[in-house]
Amino acid sequence: MEIGTLIIGVIIGLVIGGILGLVVFRTMQSNSQQKVNHTEDERKALLAIQARQHLDISRQALTDIQNRTAELASHLNEYEDSLTQATTSAGEVKETFFGEHASVFLRNSLEAHKKDLALAQPDTQPRDFANSGSGVFVGANAKTVKKNKSQG
Repeated sequence: MEIGTLIIGVIIGLVIGGILGLVVFRTMQSNSQQKVNHTEDERKALLAIQARQHLDISRQALTDIQNRTAELASHLNEYEDSLTQATTSAGEVKETFFGEHASVFLRNSLEAHKKDLALAQPDTQPRDFANSGSGVFVGANAKTVKKNKSQG
């Protein structure tokens, strides 16, 4: 009987061990499933925050682009208006740079200046220190009298 009691004790131990093992396994599995669910929730929350930040930055960039586009359109309209005003005003009134009286004065003074330049260029060579033409400017030899100090 001792062997029968031993076998019955082993069988009862195996049944109780199997039940305890099953309970522990399910508890561990539920804990790991809770951790996985918690990790997924954290990941979803992080992705939602990043998506909101991306949308805010994109909206701000879009607003900036629209503002700059409107500003550029206004600059183009102003430039086009200035061009149309310049072409219409150029056809109506011809304004000179110096003015009416200054243009006549400058034209007359330039003609007088040209006459003075023509008179200022002499046909003869300039005189040197000996008060006679040296021929330096045309390459001609100068007519100089060489005096020898020993002669006189």
